Amino acid sequence: MEQVALCACDDYEQSKVDLAVSKAVDLLGGINKFIKEGQTVVIKANMLMKCGPDKCATTHPSVVEAIGKLVKQAGASKVIIADSAGGPFTEGYMNGIYKASGLKGTADKNGFEMNDNFNSFEVSLPNGKVAKRFLICDCLEKADVIINVSKLKTHSFTGFTNAVKNMFGAIPGLTKVEMHGQFKTLDVFGDFLYDIQEYFKDKLVLNLTDAIMAMEGPGPSNGTPRKIGAILAGVNGSAVDVVGLKLMNIDPKSMPTINTAIQRKFIDENLDIKVLGDNIEDLIVQDFKTVMPNNFKPFANYVPQWLQGTLHRLTTRRPAVNRHKCKGCKKCFEHCPVKAITMVPTKKGGVPKAKFDYKKCIRCFCCQELCPFGLVKVKTGIVYKVLHIGSNKKKSN
Repeated sequence: MEQVALCACDDYEQSKVDLAVSKAVDLLGGINKFIKEGQTVVIKANMLMKCGPDKCATTHPSVVEAIGKLVKQAGASKVIIADSAGGPFTEGYMNGIYKASGLKGTADKNGFEMNDNFNSFEVSLPNGKVAKRFLICDCLEKADVIINVSKLKTHSFTGFTNAVKNMFGAIPGLTKVEMHGQFKTLDVFGDFLYDIQEYFKDKLVLNLTDAIMAMEGPGPSNGTPRKIGAILAGVNGSAVDVVGLKLMNIDPKSMPTINTAIQRKFIDENLDIKVLGDNIEDLIVQDFKTVMPNNFKPFANYVPQWLQGTLHRLTTRRPAVNRHKCKGCKKCFEHCPVKAITMVPTKKGGVPKAKFDYKKCIRCFCCQELCPFGLVKVKTGIVYKVLHIGSNKKKSN
């Protein structure tokens, strides 16, 4: 049976976070179970975008500090904090995120390193289901050990993001956009996430979740901070995801990526997980504002293949921007994996604004995730609303 440690933590006061993280790791056998003296350890955080920790879109620096100190105590020769954000994987771009997220200050304070290797490495995965070869960040390839430190959030494409989805950040920079273009549906994209898990299975030793303050609503970047007050830890990322979903009061089996984990034997179909530490019932947020994964296929078994694309567009949510408010920064245009966005002048002229072609749009919501002004919103059409009456939120048992 899989085990996940759950430890309550009220806020980000460092002493409290240190205690909760240490307790969670001890419940799993202690840090020396995962780290050997002299190893290079990469702490793979969530550094989605350039923003402060109060936005709750990135891993809080206090959680990274807490696990980093344990890793140093275990005798690691190097502790490197790394991620690839939703933009260019370059020194200039990432340094801005390092500073804004508070992680640079944490590294300087504790003798950690911020990743300064912005090379990529093509890996081979002959047994991959959808990806036999793909690029990853070179710093992760060179690490002896990886500790995955995620942020618990809703996600407009996958429904939620936590441990397994956080490892998508192993894909360097704008290559992630290409992967969305290659793996367009949530089913296939989910398989790619587990191909990544398969590749890193020998060096990804621990998954730690910052769920002290989570994100609800239209995540992963435009949602609202919501307190859960918990730290999660586990060896199996899928098991950590299941417990995280329960804290958000979401039925894990309503999430396609969890079903993919079951199909590919990353977790038992009964989701048998022993929760160690605090009582999960005391920490579940009953009214957590969730989003449904964008994988609704009500007619998949009843209509021909050629018609399913049209029905998918009608029965799923879509990104949209108020063109009067759009700043014309071109971030969405530049990062759309299928070129479904064009920059079109308004009737009054001036700066061209974003316009969406929904026949091309694959509903990956990269545009919403990367909009620096939070102006790309998720819209629902009348067909979607009618089909989802009474089922907009699925409760966990």
